[in-house]
Amino acid sequence: MKRNNTISFLRASLCPCLIALAALSLSSCKESLEDKAEKESKEFTQKYCPTPVINNERTDSMTFDRDSKTYTYYRTWTDKADNADVINANKNKIHDLLLQAVKNNPSLKAYKEDGFSFHFIFRSERSKKTLYETTIGPKQY
Repeated sequence: MKRNNTISFLRASLCPCLIALAALSLSSCKESLEDKAEKESKEFTQKYCPTPVINNERTDSMTFDRDSKTYTYYRTWTDKADNADVINANKNKIHDLLLQAVKNNPSLKAYKEDGFSFHFIFRSERSKKTLYETTIGPKQY
């Protein structure tokens, strides 16, 4: 995969993360933010996961850890994206794209103001091994 194609592919394949992140913004005003996060991560996983493969990527599940206030997104790269060499060569770019997605998503404002973290785990469809993992926390956004 050529460098420009890799960057375009990474941008396109990370867009579904934005959709999952945006889904977190809908809930009742009476719930605590932690209650809301816990409920919505369970509902999203039950209703939508695994998601269809889009741009060689799918969301397998989403969880929320109340103690650390961390959302975890479990995702799988498939086909062309399931390439450890390409992923390893582009780790900084992947992190930067995820960071920008968190920073630029207005529906995450309340979560960020409350110091939530966003943990991303990307696994290989072929080997089931983790290809990439990162956490984006309050000090970064």
